[in-house]
Amino acid sequence: MGLFVAVEGIDGSGKSTVIEELRRLLPIYATKEPSDGPIGRLIKSWALRRGTSDPYTDALLFAADRLEHYQREIAPALGEGRVVVTERYVESSVAYQGAAGVDIKFIELINSRVPTPDVTVLLDIEPEKAVARIEARGGDAEKYERLEFLRAVRSIYLRRAAERGYVVLDAEEPPATIARRIAELIGARSSRA
Repeated sequence: MGLFVAVEGIDGSGKSTVIEELRRLLPIYATKEPSDGPIGRLIKSWALRRGTSDPYTDALLFAADRLEHYQREIAPALGEGRVVVTERYVESSVAYQGAAGVDIKFIELINSRVPTPDVTVLLDIEPEKAVARIEARGGDAEKYERLEFLRAVRSIYLRRAAERGYVVLDAEEPPATIARRIAELIGARSSRA
């Protein structure tokens, strides 16, 4: 079996950039959520627009996409012995839908059919700095990319990281530095397997 790594963090924390840097260091299988599957495409085209869906509907859609994504893409790559790194996973639903008012026990229940990653890394950044990054990249903001909401999301992420022993890295460090830290974590975990 391979090694399964989830990279989490609020919008604007640099997850995509760090994973791209990690790809330069290690032969990883990189993926992300929402996925490129049919449910993921629905989420991107509908649920991420401002105010278009109920938080419980969002939670169910993300859970459905995650299960389909895991079965279609992640499990086969792990079965080949690969290191799979996903940008977002269950903790994103816990943090985002939890901040939107969905009961966390409900989120855990509807995601109980997918396995827990071997390693979960949280890229932590002050929400004000994340919003500045989001604004700098331009385009339309998604419904979750609001300062007060991101503060609530970050709070849940940090609480869960403390409770569950997730690795928390400073997202203001250079992406290459963060990627090297994650590569070291992967190397240490792989050598124990």
